[in-house]
Amino acid sequence: MQSISPPVLWAGVVVTLAYFVLVGYLIRSLRSNRRLPSVIAAVTGLVGALPVVLYALYAVIGTAA
Repeated sequence: MQSISPPVLWAGVVVTLAYFVLVGYLIRSLRSNRRLPSVIAAVTGLVGALPVVLYALYAVIGTAA
């Protein structure tokens, strides 16, 4: 099993937190009742893409090391 160094772990935490801040900002800025279904679909797509973003980050860091 490969160990993860602390800087890589912190990078993942920062990316994850920034991602959820972005999702929260989008929800807050698009809070109209008329657009609620499209906002729910967009947020679902963003949250569904998070594992792909983290895997790509891990792969890039893994090949650079």
